[in-house]
Amino acid sequence: MVRILESNIFSQISMACSANEQTNIMVYKDEPLIFSVSLVNDDAIHAASFNVPLEDQIKELERKFKANKITEEEFKGAAEEIKKEMLKVRIYRIGGPKGWPYFIKFQSLLKNSWEEFKWPLRLLLQIPSSNVVTLDGWTSCYAEFGLDPEDIERPQGEIKVKSIVEIGKGITVESNIVTINFLTKKIPETEKDKEEVLIAKGRYAYKRGLYDEAIKYIQKALQVNPHSLPSLNLLGDIEEKRGNLNAALSAYEKALEEYFKQYPDADEPPRLIESNISRLQALLKIEIVK
Repeated sequence: MVRILESNIFSQISMACSANEQTNIMVYKDEPLIFSVSLVNDDAIHAASFNVPLEDQIKELERKFKANKITEEEFKGAAEEIKKEMLKVRIYRIGGPKGWPYFIKFQSLLKNSWEEFKWPLRLLLQIPSSNVVTLDGWTSCYAEFGLDPEDIERPQGEIKVKSIVEIGKGITVESNIVTINFLTKKIPETEKDKEEVLIAKGRYAYKRGLYDEAIKYIQKALQVNPHSLPSLNLLGDIEEKRGNLNAALSAYEKALEEYFKQYPDADEPPRLIESNISRLQALLKIEIVK
């Protein structure tokens, strides 16, 4: 179900697609593949930004009206004139009982024509988590779809892929093109224990909910590089999902310490790491009280 909420003018929707965070990639036979797709209502974002000072002007008029500095007639008249200057765009609502990611489709280029493919993709992540998403000036959406290494329907060779979504009757949005070269050989023995390979496999297992498998890969990655920020962060995520809050907190604290060692001149602290630490500290205090 795709519902158009406003239709004053056409709204520009941007759709971006990548595979393992790249747009041109080679994938080994035993390497997981993650498609990342995002949708943004560019015009609505521009309109929201443009309208903010105008909305502030209306609030100021309302303040003056409540303070009896202007009459109700003056307030309403001035507010209506300001509203005429505001930008209006279409706002789209996408989703249904199966969730909004269900409406994202993927196509591959076959003999000069784009056709929907039936690869066994599994939904790994969706933001927001609701079944319906409203694309306005404040909300965008993001989803990840995984292709398991062991899937027998996994393709071979170089394939061009794009994602599409129908946002209204006769209105389809397409992403950029992603080129994937599916190799028939497995990851070479000399590369299997590389930090980035272990992190990629650990992250994929984590997103599939296979936390015991995920932590094995991340522990190996930390043996390779004990100072790895991605590994320490992911270790915290995994331990929290496993219910090991103290271990999760320890991992995040190590990640924070490493961040300041590696980026001593950083202008901004790592907000996400700090947020995770504060949240876990609060949860652990609650547990102690209980």
